[in-house]
Amino acid sequence: MPAPLPIKESAQALILESSSALQPYFAEINAAWRQRMFEEFQFEGRAMVALERLNFGAGFVLYSHSDFATFTENLGYFGTRLARLRVDTRAVARSLELYQELTAPYLEQVFGEHYVQAASALETLSSATYIAVTAAYFDAQQASTNALLEVLEAELQAKNLAVLLERVLQITTNIFHASVGVILLLDPETQTLSVHSSVGVQDLPNRDIVVELGQGFTGRIAETGEPEILPNLAHSSGVLNPFLRDKAQSLWGVPLKLNGRVTGVLTIGFEKPYTWLPTELELFRAIADRSALAIERAAITDALREREARIVELSGHLLKAQEEERKRISRELHDETGQALMVIRLYLGMLDGEVRTRAAKGRIQELLGVVDRTIEGIRRIIGRLSPLVLQELGLIAAIRKEAKDLARNAGVMTRVAIGDDVGRLAPEVETAIYRVVQESLHNVAKHAQAHNVNIQMSRSKGQLRLQIEDDGVGLSATQQGPGPRRATFGMAGMRERISTLGGTMRASSKKGHGTTILVTVPVAEDESMERAAVPIAIRRTTASVPSSSTGTNT
Repeated sequence: MPAPLPIKESAQALILESSSALQPYFAEINAAWRQRMFEEFQFEGRAMVALERLNFGAGFVLYSHSDFATFTENLGYFGTRLARLRVDTRAVARSLELYQELTAPYLEQVFGEHYVQAASALETLSSATYIAVTAAYFDAQQASTNALLEVLEAELQAKNLAVLLERVLQITTNIFHASVGVILLLDPETQTLSVHSSVGVQDLPNRDIVVELGQGFTGRIAETGEPEILPNLAHSSGVLNPFLRDKAQSLWGVPLKLNGRVTGVLTIGFEKPYTWLPTELELFRAIADRSALAIERAAITDALREREARIVELSGHLLKAQEEERKRISRELHDETGQALMVIRLYLGMLDGEVRTRAAKGRIQELLGVVDRTIEGIRRIIGRLSPLVLQELGLIAAIRKEAKDLARNAGVMTRVAIGDDVGRLAPEVETAIYRVVQESLHNVAKHAQAHNVNIQMSRSKGQLRLQIEDDGVGLSATQQGPGPRRATFGMAGMRERISTLGGTMRASSKKGHGTTILVTVPVAEDESMERAAVPIAIRRTTASVPSSSTGTNT
């Protein structure tokens, strides 16, 4: 509610007295005022009506009832209307001044020696009126600015395109006090409009409405790229969806345009016939322009998010297929190649017992050595492709075996600390965590030049936490980040495995101060399998230290 006019009670009494005394002359004063205003400004009818409502004579009925509060509300309404009609405040000031001049002779005639006091009271009213009107101008401008800022805020906060469209409609209908709103987006392939969001028409069958370019109200807007208005639907005979005709008496429509290209149509409706004012059309177009850019960005973001989801889904499928292929290859190596090598070794052993010459026996022994080394190599390959210990004994035993292999093969002291509450996990989680540990330890052996590695794993509040820390030379900046400049794909593969499970992986490192890899993966509280599958002896056994000064302490 607008603030009351700053007029003292004594002045209000004089104003009421003056209005009663001048009542017979208001028609003459108003006619003279209209003539002078037309000569000076040549305003169109709507502007003249609004200016006239600000004058002393137009408020006579309100004054006679001592209702200054209602008159103040009218000042706010017509002040806002003048602002939307782009009538300059200097013209408002001149209108009030001119009315005061035309009233003065009649006022002097009626009040005689009390003319000065009455004229002063009316001048006070004129000044208070101008202040109220300028405040309404400011409020109108502020409302327009706030509307555009709200669209920008909606763009920044909306999680997806649907939320953005709904918010844009709410902002637009609120700023113009509209009863309904609809956003139709243009399909560039079919060149048709379809409803993507609506307010005030809950029963509108959005997806069933398809509008051809040039068809009906919205189709013409999309085709021409220009705003259109139906100020009174009762006088409209064009094609219009019955849902909108039942919900509104007038419609405004404006194209959503981006770089000169129409991408959709924004339509709002009102409960009564209503024609837009110049600044209302300007604001409506500005909201549409701002919204078109926001909608385009939100659509691109949604498309990228969908593509990202598909990539993650495909990545998970590929990783699963990769694991299955590893298992298949390991089975073939074990069942075919491994068995064939064992048969070769058996026949070589039998042949060794039959030959008598020293040279032949030497050659056979050499072949037996080659076969034994090949069998051992194939076993290592099978172990890396599809570790039997992971399948049969679980993640904890598999991690400890990797730690022992690192100590034995690379001479790196490896300590493993796993919480008793970890237990068995879902197969895909155990596989992903194992591959991260395997790749990390492989990197330590190949690149880190480390002397010590610490592996810690715990489970709490639905989260599995894995930390692998070494004291090696560290990673380069490109290797640490997820960007395209990284030197290897090892980190990328590890991150991808964890992300498919909804987890995160961070690698931190300083040159010469080692590397820390931290992995967190969500796991359900009831996801743990029977922990009895992991023998107590394996979980608590301390690995024997190799003949060198390094080893594992588990």
